[in-house]
Amino acid sequence: MSLTDTFRSWRRNAKALMPYVRRREYQILQRRHSDLVDGLGWDALPATAARIHAIKPVSQALAGEVCLFVSYAPQPRLKPHVVAHLEQLLRVGVNVVLILNTDLAADDFVLDAGLQARLAGVFVRENTGFDFAAWAHAYALCEGRDGWTRLFLVNDSIVGPLSGTDFDCVIERIRNSTADVVGLTENGSPVRHVQSFFLVFNTTALRHRAVQRIFLRMLSLPTKDQVIDVYELRLTRVLTQNGLRCEALFPPLSDDPHSSNDTSFHWDRLIRAGFPYIKTSILHKYAGDARITALVPAEWRVADR
Repeated sequence: MSLTDTFRSWRRNAKALMPYVRRREYQILQRRHSDLVDGLGWDALPATAARIHAIKPVSQALAGEVCLFVSYAPQPRLKPHVVAHLEQLLRVGVNVVLILNTDLAADDFVLDAGLQARLAGVFVRENTGFDFAAWAHAYALCEGRDGWTRLFLVNDSIVGPLSGTDFDCVIERIRNSTADVVGLTENGSPVRHVQSFFLVFNTTALRHRAVQRIFLRMLSLPTKDQVIDVYELRLTRVLTQNGLRCEALFPPLSDDPHSSNDTSFHWDRLIRAGFPYIKTSILHKYAGDARITALVPAEWRVADR
């Protein structure tokens, strides 16, 4: 850990021990609460209300392992790291449905014909509701889900795989897991939750009424903070309360809940432990760092979220 990271960790811990809420933190919480009430009570539409265009519709006969892969597309083409990730998922036998959240028109997009032919479906969706709404929207449009044996939810906030061997090991561990819902990492702050950038629902979870209800009742919340507060932070608890077992393949590297987000605070140790990805936020934060340039191809380092 660098001196800067050590100082930040110390400062977070010191703040956590203070017996009062700082004015700035109170104002942030007040704003988030107000936004959340407005979003849930007045502004949020169902995830399925967004405009969506099927460049390649999903066949009702789709079966086996299915991945709903969401990518934010500010340009009319796929980001290089997204292409690489899709190729690796296809290589290990996962059927991939690509959802592009964008402000652009569907006709603007140029997709490689060979890649498109191997994808199970391609949707261009209005950029609203972030990843959870896009996953839920695509889920609702996919008929014949009874043939699915495993569902991967993946977004483009991770870059990789950095190692084909590590990626193959992760896929094998997922397929051998007895948990109902599998993620890669978990975070203990502000509540314990399996992180949502890569989630896998096994057969029992896919057939569970609680999971189906979660997907079909999803809203397009207007801010990223709201999506985190309502869906990501509480999904693990809701699933657990409904009798489903959730597992993170990579256990926390720190006992301190205030620095337990390993993808942010211990990303280099996590990669050494076999984690095959790096967050786009880390690429931006440590741009030019020798650890990054040694791990990540140059064309992937322009990932924009």
